Amino acid sequence: MKLKITYVANGKRGNPLMLCVHGFPECWYSWRFQLKEFSSKYWVVAINLPGYADSDKPSELANYTAERLIDNLAEVVEALGYEKGTVVAHDWGGALVWSFASLYSTMCDKVVIMNAPHFSAMKKMFRTLKQYRKSWYMFFFQLPWLPEMLVGCGNFHMFNECFRGEESGVKNLENMTEADVDVYKHALHSWEARKCAFNYYRANIGNVSPQFIERLKKSSISCPLLLIWGTEDTALSLELAALSAKVSNLVSVEYVAGASHWVQQDNPEEVNKYMWKFLN
Repeated sequence: MKLKITYVANGKRGNPLMLCVHGFPECWYSWRFQLKEFSSKYWVVAINLPGYADSDKPSELANYTAERLIDNLAEVVEALGYEKGTVVAHDWGGALVWSFASLYSTMCDKVVIMNAPHFSAMKKMFRTLKQYRKSWYMFFFQLPWLPEMLVGCGNFHMFNECFRGEESGVKNLENMTEADVDVYKHALHSWEARKCAFNYYRANIGNVSPQFIERLKKSSISCPLLLIWGTEDTALSLELAALSAKVSNLVSVEYVAGASHWVQQDNPEEVNKYMWKFLN
């Protein structure tokens, strides 16, 4: 099934590709600082994942399995006219790109992942009460219709708390204005879009196919990978970063002290600095 995937790009087409993959509950806009920063050297392409903003919203749950979404990313690279590129990802995008870097290693020059652990690290940490308590929302999001309804309440008040709230929001509020949050509200304003976004959880949490696991076992990361981690992430334990780095000797970690889960928006200067150091 072919899907329409929309994107925003900056820089010169023909330059090396930098493909940016967002997380939940965001869209291409989460890469606004990197779209500007890296356009001098790269053609920076920030996509809207299936279900988000103006990208297609297939109704079947099977379209949101990690395996299908990862294969979609490979199709996007090819549709853009490239054989490979640098892949940058955050949150759900990062969860997908950990596996993309293994399954489609020939498509990856370098990979940058932000505040998203390798699945093996997450599996290990789920055995601890500390991470289990942080991850309660992942199980709530698997319920039918209720998450869609609650997220839309009070003019999407949850988004305000998520991005600008004292506990889980960015620490540098000038980088996440109310107008910025409105972009994310619009990306998931319809019930259909919200259902698609929650289907990422419904299709994958505790529901990975044996065939996909076998594909992963037969693959490995073969390109340099930088993991950037905001230390004040309230949803993901800091230990996940160190555990993820043990996956391969090609993985390095940089910590952004004081930054929230939304690290590339919270402290873009520090993130961009680490990215340039790694890419050069």
